[in-house]
Amino acid sequence: MKNSIKLLMVALCISVISNAQNVKEAVQNTKQIIEGKKNLERDIKELQAFTVKLELFNSAFDARNQFRANELKGGVLEDMVREVGQSGEKAKQARKEIAQSSAEIRSDRRENRSNKEDSKRGRFDRKDDKKDEARDKANMRDDKRDRRDDVRDFEQQIARAEQQANILKTLKVYNFSFDGNHLEKALVNKKLILDFVGTLKQDIEATKRELAEDNRERREDGRERKDDRAENNEKGKKKKKGRGW
Repeated sequence: MKNSIKLLMVALCISVISNAQNVKEAVQNTKQIIEGKKNLERDIKELQAFTVKLELFNSAFDARNQFRANELKGGVLEDMVREVGQSGEKAKQARKEIAQSSAEIRSDRRENRSNKEDSKRGRFDRKDDKKDEARDKANMRDDKRDRRDDVRDFEQQIARAEQQANILKTLKVYNFSFDGNHLEKALVNKKLILDFVGTLKQDIEATKRELAEDNRERREDGRERKDDRAENNEKGKKKKKGRGW
């Protein structure tokens, strides 16, 4: 009897922890989607503004107007400084999402252990236990895939942030000159600005992909919460039937 009570208390604790984790995941996921949409809208607008500045710079460059090119470079650098800062913040957020994914996997493992303990007790329906086990394994696979996606997103964000920072560092101390053999170096540094634009475009595509992943994860988490409620209801019914033990 005492062992049954202990097992029941453990199961209740795991259920409470699981429900709390589910609510936390839902809040985090909704927040990530809202922030992702805001970032996407902002980044698209900033890229458009950056492109306008770049076109003016290119015109001065093609005209070999050294003074105008360096003057316009100053405005381009201001945008670069802002983008490097934003990339750093995105990297921090990507790291947090890895931690959140890891917490979801730990929650899955607790549920799997709880289900295994339930299945060892003879009063539970083996068919339902197998169904719950298969469902939990599917949830675990989804969450592990989500974590792999988060790790990939983080690594790519770090790589973009480092590339942007290196480009900014180089251009800060360089002044465009078109005299004699300086033209070749000017072309190399002009390409760095184009490379920076490439990272901004990559960032926008990454945000779109992450939004799609977050929306997929929200659907999966919704299904998982529904499954957990159904599983808890099943356990509640079985416990009522087993009160004679």
